[in-house]
Amino acid sequence: MYFEKDASITDIESETVAVVGYGIQGKAFAANLRDSGVPVVIGNRDDQYRKDAVADGFDTRPIAAAVAAASIVILLIPDEAHPEVFSADIAPHLREGDLFLLAHGFSILFDRIDPAPGVDVALLAPKMFGRPIRRRYLDGNGVLAFLDVVRDATGRALARTLGVASAVGFTRYGVLPVSTATETELDLFQEQFLTPLLLDAVRVAFEVLVEQGCDPVPALLDMHASGEMAEMMVEAATIGLFEVIEEQGSPTCRFGVQRNLGTLLGEDVRDKGRAILADIRGGGFLAALEREAEADYPSLAAYRAAYRADALTKAHEAYRAVLKAA
Repeated sequence: MYFEKDASITDIESETVAVVGYGIQGKAFAANLRDSGVPVVIGNRDDQYRKDAVADGFDTRPIAAAVAAASIVILLIPDEAHPEVFSADIAPHLREGDLFLLAHGFSILFDRIDPAPGVDVALLAPKMFGRPIRRRYLDGNGVLAFLDVVRDATGRALARTLGVASAVGFTRYGVLPVSTATETELDLFQEQFLTPLLLDAVRVAFEVLVEQGCDPVPALLDMHASGEMAEMMVEAATIGLFEVIEEQGSPTCRFGVQRNLGTLLGEDVRDKGRAILADIRGGGFLAALEREAEADYPSLAAYRAAYRADALTKAHEAYRAVLKAA
């Protein structure tokens, strides 16, 4: 891993960084870079995010103009917008020797964008969303990031990427070399297998309790909304997934966990995980995503309507109303 001792902001001294996209990640990247003394220009289309960047005091321009003004470009817009924006606004303004950074390997792995041969290309992928990136930077800490040098045209791609990582705060925690293919597959697998599994586990637990006569709001709180399980997972990220139960659980808790651990998910779930990973690697997910995007994401609207009507959501709304009224 690379840490503070392995990186220096001086490796990007006198360079200007264009942050393309002032959304979830872009806002945090830009603020941290600025606070570290790195010149930053924001590239964003004319929308609310651009207004936010202006309000936050950034030099904010159309994407093409921002890229033209910088020697380091960080692409932080949604994956589905990459091909069009890259082709129209980024590629024509990337110069030989520029550094082009992505926070997710999706578009590189699936050949959706193709930077010119003379451009350094690297992956710098934080393993955290925007607000904690900013919050931990302000606290003097950082978040884990993955790094991969995809193309080293200048011989300085690694040093420059680590310079950006240092300025954003990632080297305070640690930056791990991980291939673009691995980072992309891990990210997509987490989104398509682990996250739905966790959401379904909470939902099923809640539904079993309610159907067996438990009051919905206390059931919701104990299964999820009190934050206890979230805090346990935060602790587990530091001391270990099984160790947190050993250290923080009572004997009653530990006995209950070990009595049922390994019995709730069958081989069919493992097979589904294998199938999802094969679909990612084989291009099936990419094809499905492109069809969905072309139709303006109809399944997301249906999903949103379904979860908003779900009993778990209704219980959470009732609980939030009580807190708001207090």
